[in-house]
Amino acid sequence: LVQADILRLPIPDGSIDGISCGFALRNVVSLVALFAECARVLRPGGRVAFLEVAEPRSRVLRFGHGLYFRRVVPFIGGVLSDRSAYSYLPRSTAYLPEPQDLLKTLAAAEFDGVRRRLLGMGAAQLIVGTRA
Repeated sequence: LVQADILRLPIPDGSIDGISCGFALRNVVSLVALFAECARVLRPGGRVAFLEVAEPRSRVLRFGHGLYFRRVVPFIGGVLSDRSAYSYLPRSTAYLPEPQDLLKTLAAAEFDGVRRRLLGMGAAQLIVGTRA
C-alpha cells in the first residue's frame, strides 16, 4: 500500500490493470488531471470505475434523496463523528459537472466505452471506461 497524491501517483506508466475509486471525484481539484493520471498509469485496455453520488431522475425520489442526503446524513454524521465533515458532504456534490460533461471529460483523457449507470434508484452513479 502507498499513500500518495491521486494526481501524482508513484506508479510507472502503463503498469496497472484497473482503477476503482469511490465517492472521491468531488474532492479533487481537477477531474481533467485525475483522468489524465489514470490514463497514464493504466495499460492499454485497463479499466476505470468511479462510484459517485447522483440525483435521481424522478421528482419524488429526488425530493426524498435530497432530504436524506442534505439533512439526515449530516445530522447523523454530526452526532456520531465530525459535524463539519458531514455538513460539507452535500455541498461537495455541487462541484461535479453534469453527467454528459463528466463522460466527455473522461473520454477526452483517452478512454473508450465510457458510460454511466445509475444505481440505488438514481442516488449513485457508476462511471466506467477502458484505456484506449
